[in-house]
Amino acid sequence: MLANNRWIRASGSLHDKPISIQYREDWQSVRDADSLPLCVQIAWQAQSVDDSTGFPSLSEQTSILTFSEHLQKQLEPGENALVTMVITHDGVNQWIIYCRDLDVLKEGLNRIPTDAGLYPIEVVADEDAAWNTFTQVYQAIQSHS
Repeated sequence: MLANNRWIRASGSLHDKPISIQYREDWQSVRDADSLPLCVQIAWQAQSVDDSTGFPSLSEQTSILTFSEHLQKQLEPGENALVTMVITHDGVNQWIIYCRDLDVLKEGLNRIPTDAGLYPIEVVADEDAAWNTFTQVYQAIQSHS
């Protein structure tokens, strides 16, 4: 997999609430070079939200960042999966991941340490060989920048 670990951040507002979107700088070369036909979306609904920012509280942001680092460490080696985008909006943190094999991805998720408790996440997966989920958000960012 050709992915580097350089991220681009876009921020703005959506429905009068702040939104932050981070995505892999070289996502197009990965999409074009690798067969990662499955889109996995992981959502973390924050338990405590800062009303002024719409983002999770600082203490919860620390847990979310730790989880995000574990996602990359557990899913990306072996080139089965790539975390491509992270969206934070209205108390929800969402990761968009593309992968080759769902069972291998599940094994990686199961390896994430839970010594501080289970993570409050929901996971959905769909066929998306054309990366439509990613590109719809990406194109929306481009049209507003």
